[in-house]
Amino acid sequence: MKNCFFTVLLLFALNVFSQNISGKVTYTISMEALNEKKLDSVIKTTSKNKKANSFLKEMFKNADDVKAYLTFTNKESIYKIEDILQNDSKSKLNLNRILAGANDIYYKNIESEENYRKSSTFGELMLIEIESKKWQITQESKTIGNYLCYKAININSKNTKMKPIAWFTPLIPISFGPKEFSGLPGLILEIEMFNSKIVATKIVLNPDEKISIEKPNKGKRVSVKEYNNLINRLGKNRKKF
Repeated sequence: MKNCFFTVLLLFALNVFSQNISGKVTYTISMEALNEKKLDSVIKTTSKNKKANSFLKEMFKNADDVKAYLTFTNKESIYKIEDILQNDSKSKLNLNRILAGANDIYYKNIESEENYRKSSTFGELMLIEIESKKWQITQESKTIGNYLCYKAININSKNTKMKPIAWFTPLIPISFGPKEFSGLPGLILEIEMFNSKIVATKIVLNPDEKISIEKPNKGKRVSVKEYNNLINRLGKNRKKF
């Protein structure tokens, strides 16, 4: 029975090469509301610095919902969050904007096997490689909007609190999703992570206006290993001061 289930999913995935599918998905990124006691518990496990704890608490309290958009064709996709005017301190400290991808742009191309994000976090424009996810697909299902979705667990995630869970629909047979999540035999409509969710709230398929994706090209190409080494070096330099 299990083998039959995965065979059906594989057939759906192969359909992507015989169909012309394009569209745009609107996602809402939200965070679970925490009471004061639970908030203090979460922050204490994150940092032991009192000033940092105060800063983190403010960010958690100002975590308003954020919208993000995934635009895709059969071959490629691009994901970024909604542009807003940063004209007050609350918007600047919104933790959900960071969780949703901040100002990074995520790009994936199936044909060229490119999968990276454009970022200027360290003052230099970089195109940072995204490692492929390893998914454990289950037979557990639920309906999101009008689409039957199946549960998949990101088993190679290093998240010790909770392995990210994706809900994908074979009814839209493209292997894209929000942020760095992709590689399943169907569009990812929901991501569950520790204390936060990314949920598709609007799906427009095959619009009259042709979908055009502008590939992010400007920036230094950086592998995952190179990026991690850079982070480690910056961390060591901060400890010296």
